[in-house]
Amino acid sequence: MRSERTASPPVESGGFEVLERVRWSDVDNAGIIYFGAYSRLLDIAESEFYRSLGFTYAAFDQMGLLLPRVHVEFDFFKPALLDDELVLRPRVTGLGVHSVRMKVNVHRLEDEALLAEASLVLACVDKARKPTPLPAAFAAALRTAMPQST
Repeated sequence: MRSERTASPPVESGGFEVLERVRWSDVDNAGIIYFGAYSRLLDIAESEFYRSLGFTYAAFDQMGLLLPRVHVEFDFFKPALLDDELVLRPRVTGLGVHSVRMKVNVHRLEDEALLAEASLVLACVDKARKPTPLPAAFAAALRTAMPQST
């Protein structure tokens, strides 16, 4: 039996994914995931991806850093339904001095259908919400996680 939030091995092994289920609180009266519920899925994908690289939001907090989303864009292709098991596949698409660009693909586990894709930008800021450079070790880990173009 699979459990929710089962993460794949670290990204060096060829990509990262995490499983999550569509929950009752995620759906509307028709049993279809409400678009706002995708924010919860992004949070899971981001935090588990960072954890696979050796970084946690608790560690960022201890360093006095925040990583708020400053841009989020979605494309929806097919509906996710109550109790569907989803595969979240985050990947780094760009890295700046103060920011990270990511895409997160959401697939249904049962048939691998692409349900949605999110594009997001996270900014690195201090507790006063002023831009600050990404920690060097975190930026290096993200760089190694970026897909290599052929």
